[in-house]
Amino acid sequence: MKIVLIFLTLLFFFLSDNFGQQWKRDRHHFVMGLGASGFMGDLGGADDIGSQGIQGIRDFDFRSVRPSVMLGYRYFLDEDFAARTNLAYGRIYGNDEFTDEQYRNNRNIHFRSSVFELSVQGEYYFWRAVRAGARYRRVTRTLGWVGYNTSAYIFAGIGGFYFNSKAKFERDKYEGSIPYDQLPEDGWYDLRQLRTEGQGYFPTRDKYSPIQVTVPLGVGILFQVSRDLAIGIEYGYRKTWTDYIDDVSLTYVDPAIYNEIWNDPQKIALAEYFTNPTNNSLGENVTAPGQQRGGPTDNDVYMFTFITFYYKFPETRAAYRMSRF
Repeated sequence: MKIVLIFLTLLFFFLSDNFGQQWKRDRHHFVMGLGASGFMGDLGGADDIGSQGIQGIRDFDFRSVRPSVMLGYRYFLDEDFAARTNLAYGRIYGNDEFTDEQYRNNRNIHFRSSVFELSVQGEYYFWRAVRAGARYRRVTRTLGWVGYNTSAYIFAGIGGFYFNSKAKFERDKYEGSIPYDQLPEDGWYDLRQLRTEGQGYFPTRDKYSPIQVTVPLGVGILFQVSRDLAIGIEYGYRKTWTDYIDDVSLTYVDPAIYNEIWNDPQKIALAEYFTNPTNNSLGENVTAPGQQRGGPTDNDVYMFTFITFYYKFPETRAAYRMSRF
C-alpha cells in the first residue's frame, strides 16, 4: 500500500510539473494584424470644439479612418505575461471639410501622412480561458480547446514613430504673391519643410522632428482556432508628445515672412497657400496673422485597430527542455 501511495504521489508531481510547464512549449508566436488607423488632432472632427486626448474621444471622425498593417513577435514570460515587439504601418488623415463646426470649417486645412511605428509592449492576460494542459481534440468538426477557447489582455509599451504630413496644392485656388506661370504643379507636398507656422523663423517656434516617441495603450481579445493558430481583435491608443502630426498647433503667421526665408517662388507659393487656405466663410479677420490656428494645449494622438492572427512557432524537444531551467 505504501508503494502505491508513493507511486501515486510521484505521478501527481510529475503530471503537475508537466502540465505546469506546458505553456513554455507555446511561448513563441508570430503576429500579424490587418485593420484601420485613426487620428485625433486639430483638424476635422465633430461639429463642436473638442480635444485630442482620451477625454476628446467624442471628437473622433470616422470619415478619416484609413488602412493599417502590423507584424510582430510575442514571447510569453509566464502564463499570464508576455512581451511583444511590433512594426506597424498606417495612413492617417484629417480634413476641416468634414466638420460643420464653423471655425474649423472656415480654416479649411487638410493633411495626410504615413506612420511607421516600432514599439515594445508588455501584455497582461487578465482573463485566460485557454489554460496550459487543457485537452485538445476534435469537437463537432471544429478544432479547439475543450471548454477553453478565449482570452483577453491589456497592454502598455513604448515606441517611436515616423510621420511625413502632406497636403494637396491646387493652382486654381491659390491667391498669393506669385504669378500663375511660376506656380508649382498640382499635387501633394511635404508640410514640415514649408514652416507653415513660422517654425525656425521665430525664435519661439522650433522646427519639429518627424521622429517622435509614443506610448501604446490598449486591450485585445483572442480566440484559439487550433493549437498553433489564434485570431482576435486589438485596439491600441497611441499617446504622443507632439502637436504637429497634422502640421497645425499655434497661430497664423504673416505670409510675407516666406519672401525673407526663400528666394524660390514655388516654395513661397506653397507656404503661402498651406499656411492659410481659408474658405473665408467667416471673413478674413478670423485667420489674420496672430489669430488662433490650432489648439496647443493638447497633443495629437493616433490609434490602430487590428484583426490579429497569432501563429505558434514550433519548438524542438531540446529547446523545450532548455526552457524549463
